[in-house]
Order: sequence, then structure tokens, then C-alpha cells
Amino acid sequence: MRSQQFAQATGQRVLSADAAAFMQRVYGWMTAGLVVTGLTAYYIAGSPAAVRLIFGSPIGFLLVFALQLGLVFAIRPVMRSQGATVGGALFLLYSASLGVTVSAILLRYTGDTVAQAFLVTAGAFAGLTLFAFVTKRELSAVGSFCMVGVVGLLIASVVNIFMQSPGIQFAISALGVLIFAGLAAWDTQKMKDYALTQDTGNETGRRASVMAALELYLDFVMMFIYIAQLLGRSRD
Repeated sequence: MRSQQFAQATGQRVLSADAAAFMQRVYGWMTAGLVVTGLTAYYIAGSPAAVRLIFGSPIGFLLVFALQLGLVFAIRPVMRSQGATVGGALFLLYSASLGVTVSAILLRYTGDTVAQAFLVTAGAFAGLTLFAFVTKRELSAVGSFCMVGVVGLLIASVVNIFMQSPGIQFAISALGVLIFAGLAAWDTQKMKDYALTQDTGNETGRRASVMAALELYLDFVMMFIYIAQLLGRSRD
């Protein structure tokens, strides 16, 4: 009773049991995805045969990239027809495929750099999560701006494949951290608002939890990759 009175006095809304369960599902799926990605990346980086198969020619990595695109676009429509459980399985499969991308970070940088990048990412993500939960500011404008920024990052990255400019790469990495930090805050706020305003105990809510987990998972992984590039001390 007192907690409800305090929440009303401070303008905060009390989470219902369904809303709390929804958030637990979101972060549970997200954590599972990160674990799958980490284990996959660790296995590939430690397997010379896997490294040769995937990175030995452009074809191997392009096939993995095509698989990633196919999976990330298939999750939502598959969930509509097959349900949240199948969609969640596809999310974990996508997480494994993204482990290939993360394995390139493990191969390129020292263990200390990777560990530091993970700790910085985890700390920043926790701070952004707290901010998104307590701020009264609507972050949709920030999210829309960051989505445009993602397109700019993709274009700049393609251009720099040909230019090979360290300065441009540094700028891409720095902007990438900021852009995905903004998306992490926005996606967290969207998840919180959905939990507080929608019926999350049904199948639609379970599907939404997988999609919210996918968004937050991508924000975390991309922040980690760009932070690793900024901190990067090459194994060479």
C-alpha cells in the first residue's frame, strides 16, 4: 500500500505481475541470445577449421551474412503464424549466426581488449536501461534519429571498405556507439511502455517479448563491437 502511495506521489506506475513477468521474459531471451552468441564466437575463434571455412574466402562470410539477414527478417512473420516459441528458436539461431561476426572481434583483438569492451558495454547498457526507466522524456524522436543514423553508418562502412581510412573507421565506431546507445534507451522505453499499457500475459505479449529481446540484443551486440573497435589493441 505504501509503495503504491509513493509511486503515485512521484508519478511512477507500479508494475503489475504480468508486466514484471513480461520484462523478465524480455531480458531472459536477451541473455540467452548473448550466451549463444558468446559460445558460438568462442568456438569459432578457437577452431582453425571453422576459421578457414568461414573467413578463408569471401563466399563463406557472405553466406553467413545472407543467413543473418534471412533470419532477422523471418522472425516476426514466423511468429505470427507459428507462435512465440518457434520465433524464439529462430532468435537463438540468429544469435548463433551473429556469433560468427563476434568471432572476428575475438580473432582480431587481444583478450584484454575484448574483456574491457564487454565490461564497458555492460556498464553502459545498465546505465541506459536505468535512464530509460526513470526519465519522463519521450525518446521516440531520439530513436527515429538513431534509425536514420544506422543507415548512415551502413553507407559510411561500405565507402570505407574501398577507402580504408583509419580516421573514417574511428568516426564510424564512435558514432556507432552513440547511435546504438540511443537505440538501447529508446527500445528499453518502448518495452517498458508496452509492459505498462498492454495485456502481456497472452500469446501476443509473448511474441512481443521475443521482438523486444531481439531489439535490445542487437543494441548490446552492436555497442560491444563498436566499443571493441575503439579500444582495439590488435593481436598483430
